[in-house]
Amino acid sequence: KAEQGQAGFHGVGRKPAPGPGSAGSQRRFPVEEQPTLARAHKREPLARIAGPGSAFAATENDEVVEQYSGGLEARRRDIENGSTRSAREIIDDLRGSVYSLEGAWAGARRAWFGRGRLSMGAEVPISDLPLRRWREVEVHAGDLGLPELGLDGPDTWSMDYVRFDLPVMTMQWKSRGSMGLTDLPAPILGLAPARRLGWLMGRVDVDGVEPASVMG
Repeated sequence: KAEQGQAGFHGVGRKPAPGPGSAGSQRRFPVEEQPTLARAHKREPLARIAGPGSAFAATENDEVVEQYSGGLEARRRDIENGSTRSAREIIDDLRGSVYSLEGAWAGARRAWFGRGRLSMGAEVPISDLPLRRWREVEVHAGDLGLPELGLDGPDTWSMDYVRFDLPVMTMQWKSRGSMGLTDLPAPILGLAPARRLGWLMGRVDVDGVEPASVMG
């Protein structure tokens, strides 16, 4: 878990994953069609990163609390309200949130053996949260669509992140079918790992293959 946290927040292993592979087109989010996905809205979820820190602190006291206080609706409201802030304000908030979260991790003892409640209501081991946070950092940063900064979709996600999360998301997709009898569609298996994970995360479209819909 420590390796996941370091790579997710200090840029360890942020070498972009290998290129696009044989198929799959990166899904773009036109701002004029989906204004809530404008860059301010894409930066803001990264700044809402401190929620798990509160969960760690509570779990240290044998409490089970929501990952984000107030649940998913409150988080969406915070993102919407915060998206009008300047880039500098969001970046400063992000930096403070990261420090707060890393401090909670460093001080955690019993919390690593506890459980927390996700925004959708499911309870998971607290030890799952570093990878989930890493996922949000990589995916939302890639959503910014800034190739000049190496932040432009699955092909710019770090190789370490893809290596950790691809098996997790693949198992999550397979869990919806018959045990041992469900595999990813052949066209998806033919994709480079980052593109395969991009499809699972709803960031890559493949002709003739339905969306993975793993993330809702």
